[in-house]
Amino acid sequence: MTNQTVARRYAQALYEEAAREGRVEGIDEDMALIREALEASRDLVLFFESPVVSRQKKHDVVKALFAQRVQPTTMNFLGLLIEKKREDLFPDVVQAYRALRDEQLGVVEAKARAAYLLSEDEQARLTTVLEAKTGTRVRLTVEQDASLVGGLVVRIGDTVYDGSVRHQLATLRERMEMGSYAGNGAG
Repeated sequence: MTNQTVARRYAQALYEEAAREGRVEGIDEDMALIREALEASRDLVLFFESPVVSRQKKHDVVKALFAQRVQPTTMNFLGLLIEKKREDLFPDVVQAYRALRDEQLGVVEAKARAAYLLSEDEQARLTTVLEAKTGTRVRLTVEQDASLVGGLVVRIGDTVYDGSVRHQLATLRERMEMGSYAGNGAG
């Protein structure tokens, strides 16, 4: 069984427990907090992946980091992962939980690469356009990619919207090479 399959099962179990307790939104927030902590510290991820570090030490670190910040259900879940020797799956479980909730809430992940950093207003407008185009709620992440020259490239799932200057120049070059570019009519 792959790590992703195991992670999905744990994420589903956590969601079901949260739903049973009526604490889904709180668990959503807890998982977002844990995701941020893991993304912010590669050392933390390596710590949980290490077979050399004792289970007790891992329990102690989880308690120190999260006991005052997350709900008891989340703490119990993290403890269970450590007891079952699955703490190396923390990042995968967090990702699987987010994917599960996104699917339930009708949210899609959109990743944009832009030639320059977009302002918050530009990101909000882009999100609105993408939501209208996809008919779903969009969670947008944007990164700068100077190699695009101008414009942007957006990926939502397997679909890519390429509005970069680089792509437009390549298309124009292709058309000219094929002789299908209709110039200004002058001959």
